[in-house]
Amino acid sequence: MMLKITVCISISLFLVASETIEYKDCPKATGDFAHATAVRISPCPTQPCSFKHGETVHVEIDFTPRNNSDTLKSEVFGIISGIAVPYPLPNPDACKDSNINCPISPGQALTYKSSFDVRDSYPKIQVIVMWQLNAGKTNQVCFTFPMAIV
Repeated sequence: MMLKITVCISISLFLVASETIEYKDCPKATGDFAHATAVRISPCPTQPCSFKHGETVHVEIDFTPRNNSDTLKSEVFGIISGIAVPYPLPNPDACKDSNINCPISPGQALTYKSSFDVRDSYPKIQVIVMWQLNAGKTNQVCFTFPMAIV
């Protein structure tokens, strides 16, 4: 009986584990910014990530800041025909309920965590997502990855 419980728990943890995805630094990201060292998204067993209406998407971004900051803001855009269209996150304040305690300092390994719902009102679309973590006017992290709402 104990073995069955252990197996069930292990399978459950495997199913909710985030998958490490391939991503690219933003093309215009220059200067003294931190690069993401890993990006994990769930559910995303294959790329491009395909999200279904009604799903909750979980995101984890590992990075090491290069600058001090008292604030950190998460911003997400869909690149559609070359235009960055903002996507409103439920919690853009990356210092609040995102596994990060501000102020942040250079050399400090951090993992930002967030989640968002794929609402039924979202259109079915394939898009390049641009995700940024910004400290004031300084970009801490910026990367892109392909995704689809199916």
